[in-house]
Amino acid sequence: MIKLFKISVVFLSLVLFQFSNAEAGCDFEIDVGKKFKKKHEEKFGPLIYDEDTKYAEFFLQASDICGGIGFENITVKYSFVNKKLLSILMFVENQPKQNRTTEKLVLMNFAKSRFGNFETGGNPKFYNGYHVWDLKRKNYVIYLRMNVDKNLWREELEISNYNFSEILNQAKNSDNIVPKEHKKDN
Repeated sequence: MIKLFKISVVFLSLVLFQFSNAEAGCDFEIDVGKKFKKKHEEKFGPLIYDEDTKYAEFFLQASDICGGIGFENITVKYSFVNKKLLSILMFVENQPKQNRTTEKLVLMNFAKSRFGNFETGGNPKFYNGYHVWDLKRKNYVIYLRMNVDKNLWREELEISNYNFSEILNQAKNSDNIVPKEHKKDN
């Protein structure tokens, strides 16, 4: 009877640990489309931006803004143009043969709990693809989990707006070089 009780306690602890991990919340402090204000500057420091494009970005550790366990190896990148937040990108800092955060499904479980479930096949640990959520006011979220090499996973979650994609790309690619159109040789 005592052995059964011990097994039940261990099982319940594992279930609660997994639930707390999946239900972790992140307070990004700024919503996509909102301006970087004085209160944000006091908390994060001033935005350092390119004078020509007005592009700025800063990085935070997800463990500093997200509750729950397992966010230590995830970075959050905020991208601004004219002090307006255009994108939040969370990415796992995996290394070859060191994909522990991805293997534990931390970012995937966060995405599912925050934005909704999606089909990952029989075993989510083998999921290799992306999922898009369309949100209110043309906002979207893209979750990407891709095996880029035999022992390396790329995993990220982007929160942005369809209207901001072009603005952000122009600001980030400010070399003023226009790509040539592809001409098919006959």
